[in-house]
Order: sequence, then structure tokens, then C-alpha cells
Amino acid sequence: MSTPAPPGSQDDPTTHPLRAPLSLTQQSSLLMAPHNPSREHMSWVYQLNGKLDAGALAQAVDDVVAAHDVLRVRFEDTAEGPVQVVTPFRPGVLYVVGVDDRPKLEALTTAVRAVEAEYRDLSPWDEPRLRATLYRVAPKTHVLSIFVAEALVDGESGTLMAAELSRAYAKHAGKEAPDLPVPSGASYLRWVLDNPVPEAVQRRAVDHWARLRDEPAAAGRWPTELGDRPRSRFFNVPADRWSRLVQTTPGMAAMPFVVVLSWLELALARVAGAERFIVTSAVSNRSRPGARDMIGNFVGPVRLLAEVSPADRLEDVSPRVMMALREALAASVVPVPLAEARLQAPAPFVPPPPTVSFFMFTERQGPDLAGVRQRRFRVNTGRDVLRVNVTPDEQGGRNVFVISGSAPPALLDELAAALRGFLDPEG
Repeated sequence: MSTPAPPGSQDDPTTHPLRAPLSLTQQSSLLMAPHNPSREHMSWVYQLNGKLDAGALAQAVDDVVAAHDVLRVRFEDTAEGPVQVVTPFRPGVLYVVGVDDRPKLEALTTAVRAVEAEYRDLSPWDEPRLRATLYRVAPKTHVLSIFVAEALVDGESGTLMAAELSRAYAKHAGKEAPDLPVPSGASYLRWVLDNPVPEAVQRRAVDHWARLRDEPAAAGRWPTELGDRPRSRFFNVPADRWSRLVQTTPGMAAMPFVVVLSWLELALARVAGAERFIVTSAVSNRSRPGARDMIGNFVGPVRLLAEVSPADRLEDVSPRVMMALREALAASVVPVPLAEARLQAPAPFVPPPPTVSFFMFTERQGPDLAGVRQRRFRVNTGRDVLRVNVTPDEQGGRNVFVISGSAPPALLDELAAALRGFLDPEG
């Protein structure tokens, strides 16, 4: 079965669309796209079980895309450099595909494989705009996929979009509207135009990345040669234990993110002998006025130099992580790929070397469709040396995913066991 291409907005030459230069984060995302397994796209893929009003969902998707011009942006390469251009809205964003002409399990497999095939072909240059496909698997089973380029939105925008989609669905389906956050209707592109980053701030950030790039970092015994397929391990930290872990945070003047990252560093030091290595994460800086509730891209990668001894304790590591994070946050205005590209100019851009990636999500990003249960599919990005994702579950606990495209099974098992020992000492 061929992968469907949802219809997009058509550019109208009689209009004068809003145009804006790319933000630093957007430039970074486009630089990294050819080298990143995620194709630099956000993805939301859900199996929806229950009585779904497909017509109401289609109207809801149109409402969200019409309301936020950043979801209708295309990138153009000009003599002055790449720019972003808003395309006019055209109804019918949601593309519906019927695969219910076969047994349910086969239909579900067909839908998931079609989503994965579509994901592999994504490019922010070809189609950054929001695209949504609904696969009809059975009368009460559907698969919904939504893709949009990370150069346009960040993870917090995903939460805001899901909330707006949920309210719009309730309105069109005649359901009670859920009590969820309301995003700002302000234009992200106008925000980019009105909030340029001062040159002095950019220079300080580039200097930070230059120092970090030149720091010698010993990777320990963690292998970096990517294999044929990624391996993953999973465990859950129940809500009551997670709550007790978070309660220890104020005593260390740290945040849960720092505590969990400190545990990860300790686990790597003990398992792989990595006493000095680079950790890459991502932050969404919404500190500027008007940015807090806006749908757009405020995220930037931060890179921390971790120095850990196997004999360290959590109270030794956590303050160092906090200091490194504060320095990295101050420099996140210029993401590392862009900084390195500038530092290496006029040499061609070279992607960063393999790093440890750590992502901790604190919000549930899926849509809340009245009367419909959902199960999220994790689209395989699968070429990471080591990635650790911490995501909330529906009971208030945390799911921990440890994924590596380079480690042999025994080493990955050892790391997962060490990390679980720190995060879930009673388990």
C-alpha cells in the first residue's frame, strides 16, 4: 500500500503572505534534518478505540491549522538565506484512508506500517506544515498520525495543540468541552520579527559552544559504532515512588530534570566507566514576554559536560549538573549545530559527534477526544548511540525508555538495571 500524502494549502499568488527570517533554532533544525533519524519532525501517532466522530475530528484539525499561521509555514531558500512564508489556509487538512477491507489485526498492521513509511520520507524542506492522516481500521478502531516539522513547533506547542484539538472536537461532536490550556492566538512569525537575538548574546553563546567543542571528553566503554537495529529497555516508576523522588528535589535545590539526569550520569559512570562525557538534551525557552502560551518553536539543544566518578553520590553530582545546565541554558540561544557551522565557516557543516541524549517530558501531549480511548505508538527513530526518554503515564508515574543503536544487549541491560536501581530503589 502506498503512503498517502495529505493535501496541503495551495499558495495563492494574489495574496501577500507573511514572511520572516528563520530564528536561530529553526536554522539549526534545518541544518540537522539530513543527519537526524527523527527527520526533525514532531510525531503524534495514536490508536483510537471507541466511537469516533471522524467528521468532527476533521473539522477540529482544520480549526487548529486555520488558527495558527506557523502550522502553515513553508521554507524558501533565497539569495539572502532561507525564509519562512505563511501559506493560505485550505480546508480538508485531515486525510482519511480506509484499510478496513481486511481482518482487524492485518488492518492495524497496515496502518502502522504506512505511518512508518510516511515518517521515513519526511523532510522539513519538502513539507514542514502540519499533516494529519486518519486510518479507518474498524468501525470503532482508528489510527491517527500527525506530523509537523520541529522547525515550526516544540514539545510544549504539542501540548497546546492537543488541548485546542480536544476542545474543537468536543464543539463539533456536541460534547462537553474539556478543561484544558488555551494557547495564545498570537502569530509566532510576528514574534520572531519582533524579538531578534542581540549580536552580543549570539557571540557569547558561540564562544560557549567553541569551548565545549574543544573540551576533550572520554566516552568510557560505551560503544559508538551503530548497529543494524536499535535495542530498547523499558520500566515504569509508579506514581507514589515518583512523588517521593520529586519530594527530595527541594532539599537539593534542584529540579526533577536535574535529579534524573544526575542518576543517568551516575549509572553511566558505574556501567561504562564514563567519567567525562557530553550529554545533549533539549529545552524550551519561553521566558520572553508573550511566548509562554504560543504555538511555535522555542526549543534549543543544550550540551553539558558531565564529570562523574563511580564513587560519587547523588548529592555530589546534582549540584554540578545544575551548574552545567545553567551555563548551557544561557548559551542555548545559539543551538550547537548552528554554532558549530558558524565556527567552522566557510567549511561545510559537519554534524555533531555521537552523544548521549536525554529527554524528560512532563506533560501528556495526546488529544483528549470525548468517549475515545487512545494508545500511543512510538515511531522508531532508532539510530541513537544512547537515548533515555522519561515520559508521564496516566497514573502520575513515569515510563523510562532506554534506547541504543550501538550497545550490545548485556551492556544495555546493565545500564537499565543501574538506572532503575537509582530511580526505583524499592522495585
